[in-house]
Amino acid sequence: MSSKKVLRLRQSILKYNTELLKLKTQLLASEDANVKYNKILIKKAICKKELEDSSTPIVQKLLKKFSNNNRDKKLICDYFKS
Repeated sequence: MSSKKVLRLRQSILKYNTELLKLKTQLLASEDANVKYNKILIKKAICKKELEDSSTPIVQKLLKKFSNNNRDKKLICDYFKS
């Protein structure tokens, strides 16, 4: 993966962290803030997963794809393909 995309992912993770910190104080007061917090948390998890996947070598990705051992567990980010 290109370094620009890795940099973009890291920047968006940092942006989501700051947004989560801002919303954390409003969680108990507002239901809308709670919904926003959850959405941002999911977006952050997706970015982290993409960043993690970008750091693994291609051969390891292929082996992981063809092995069925890891597919027993589904992650929440598996439901949100971008």
